[in-house]
Amino acid sequence: MDTIIFVDSDSKWIANYKRMLTPFEKEFHCVYFQHSEEAMEYMSAYPTAVLVSELEMPVMSGRELFEMIDLLSPTTVKIGITQVRNVADTLDILNQIKIYKLILKPFFVAEELIVPIRAALDYKRGSAREDETLQKAERMLEELNQQTEELQKKLARKKQGNEKILKAMLGVIEGNLSLPVAEFAADRKEIAKDFCRELLQEFFQYYMYEKKNLIFYLSYLKNRFHHAGKSCIFEMKSKVGEEVPITVMNRIAYVAFLTGFLCETCLEQYYVANVLEAEGSQYMLHIWYDWDGGSKSSMEPSMLKLLSNATEELQRALSDRMEVGDEGKLHRLKLYFRREEEHQ
Repeated sequence: MDTIIFVDSDSKWIANYKRMLTPFEKEFHCVYFQHSEEAMEYMSAYPTAVLVSELEMPVMSGRELFEMIDLLSPTTVKIGITQVRNVADTLDILNQIKIYKLILKPFFVAEELIVPIRAALDYKRGSAREDETLQKAERMLEELNQQTEELQKKLARKKQGNEKILKAMLGVIEGNLSLPVAEFAADRKEIAKDFCRELLQEFFQYYMYEKKNLIFYLSYLKNRFHHAGKSCIFEMKSKVGEEVPITVMNRIAYVAFLTGFLCETCLEQYYVANVLEAEGSQYMLHIWYDWDGGSKSSMEPSMLKLLSNATEELQRALSDRMEVGDEGKLHRLKLYFRREEEHQ
């Protein structure tokens, strides 16, 4: 129940307030004081919805009381009561103090009190709802700002990582192709350019649009490079029993793409096997492919070596660690990728 406080130094008016409000005891909890100091002491201990006070009182006037209550209980709605003197005095009162309504004495019916008190309570509840809505909006805005800040940090880390990889990629291509390509005939230069152009195009597909999961890449790479009828075998298997984070998966998939694209470009027939496993706190991509000096290719050895070296350097730059070896006629790579959280 809302508490309404009445302050008036005239005991006869206190008696009038009590008489008028007795029928409304179940609607309001009314407390009456003849001294402003007592009202302030009470309000410092108990929440008050509405303060109704006579403005002209000895010692501490209603105006002074309202000013103190603005500091003590700023959400309390204030209603002033004063004698009718003249229009100028009434306007001066309204201009000097912040009150919700002003009631003019004398009045003789309860509605003169009940109507403004109910209006004040409705105003207070509406203000409380607005404050709650505003606070909720502020909390949501703060949460959104925090999420935006985290996203910006994540994007900054992502951008930094991509720029590092792109720089490594461009450096590898430039280092491997700048001088050797000058010695090639025009048609061989075009092969090298097309090879690099395709690598860059695929790079942006993998790194700029990180929306693909492991299942997509398994299907995409197999459709791209596996042509059993032409003896071009490309296998991609996963032994990982979990969802690989996209920011790690795109590197793994692009490394697998590099091997497939190298073989597709340089060999008439090939065999490539990719097996993805979880190894401790890392993912490991094990790759085998038949690279026996280009016996199945019409491409000259120098070009084969150039593109092979460039591809392997890119794979090294994209992974966190790489091991290279041979198993009979098969070339073997082991590439390790730390899990996503270790990069954050």
